[in-house]
Amino acid sequence: MKKKPTIPNWIVFMSILFIFLCLYVFLSCKVIAIGYKMEEAKKRYEDLEMLNKYYKSEILKLTSQAELLKKAESFNMHLVNPSKWCYLEIEPDNSEGKSNGKAEAGTR
Repeated sequence: MKKKPTIPNWIVFMSILFIFLCLYVFLSCKVIAIGYKMEEAKKRYEDLEMLNKYYKSEILKLTSQAELLKKAESFNMHLVNPSKWCYLEIEPDNSEGKSNGKAEAGTR
């Protein structure tokens, strides 16, 4: 009877160890690549956040009263500032809770 050729145990152990080592290196490289992508996304987010703040400040600057008056004068439009601002309270039209879908405002 012939003996079946068998693989020694140390070769099996080394091959399994090699496979796990390759997987470890591959996953480590993936984690590092994901870290770089996250850092890049964070930098892009901060840049967009700064750009958003800049545009908000520009909008506030351009909609200030002095800037609006300056623009109106450049287009020969004369704006009149109201002497007294009036805030209106919105009340329901009746006290029973039934509504016709319209809000009514009381004036001073």
